[in-house]
Amino acid sequence: MIAQPPITVMFYNVENFFDTVDDPKTQDEEYLPTSELQWDDKKYNSKIQHIAQVVDSSVAGIGLPDVVGFCEIENKKVLTDLINNSQLKIKKYAVLTSTGLDDRGINVGLIYNPLVFDFVESKELNVTNTDIANYKTRNVLFVTLKCKSTNELIYFFVNHWPSRRDGEKETEPRRIYAAKIVRQKIDDLQKLNANVKAIVMGDLNDYPTNASVLTTLKANANPKKASNELLNPFFNMEKNKDGTHYDKGEWHVFDHIIMSQAFMQAKGLQFKPNTAFVLKKDFVLFKNFKTGEVKPNRTYGYGNKYYNGYSDHLAVYIQLSF
Repeated sequence: MIAQPPITVMFYNVENFFDTVDDPKTQDEEYLPTSELQWDDKKYNSKIQHIAQVVDSSVAGIGLPDVVGFCEIENKKVLTDLINNSQLKIKKYAVLTSTGLDDRGINVGLIYNPLVFDFVESKELNVTNTDIANYKTRNVLFVTLKCKSTNELIYFFVNHWPSRRDGEKETEPRRIYAAKIVRQKIDDLQKLNANVKAIVMGDLNDYPTNASVLTTLKANANPKKASNELLNPFFNMEKNKDGTHYDKGEWHVFDHIIMSQAFMQAKGLQFKPNTAFVLKKDFVLFKNFKTGEVKPNRTYGYGNKYYNGYSDHLAVYIQLSF
């Protein structure tokens, strides 16, 4: 009997993946052909090819990932264009996106292989704290899929938590609130089924040791058995001065794939040790040969200089075995 290849689940903050069309309902003027950035079809198509290259590289040689979560996308159109105008069209991915509350129209999305998963349900979780005046943030995309091979339900949470733009400590309550909403949903699922299989992926704008992730979401490297704690396989990465995002001369983990402990059990899809990865290949990195500094290769740099890069974040992915 031929063993089935593992299922690959990926997440990627694609950094301002906008189309070139003005949406009068959002503040997307920065990414238009007439803007200072001159965001035209040539740059848009290059962005598509770069994102597709990253997605393809996660399982190079054996196919494409089965589920990919994205953040910093404008709408469903950009993901549909990504699939239709690259090698990703081979898998005929289904596309789901959030509608969101972000002023710029920034959303999250998920694509999945319909030959591997059946669609069950998609909802949005509002994580905007209404106690903060004039504040809006992106919704969490909550998707339920059924694995065709094992007939089990997998619950996906695609996140892009509030940024640190106004200060880390000043904005921390917003991320804790987002974590609280996600944690409550997982608790509700676990009350119905203690062995529920949930995956929380996203740019959380917090490190594994920050309160939102470690305390509120209850995610760590060694969750206590028979508890509701979650497994974060990227938890110890920063100890090796590694990460997914580079800021002020240091690497940090902002991008996570976190899962419930049911994936550590012998039944159905399993997560095995050392099968969580950061895609840190040369083509997604910028190397400063004068200073030796290495960081993500961005689309635009300081002063709106166009680098024709990939993103200011690195993609993360895990493998689930049968």
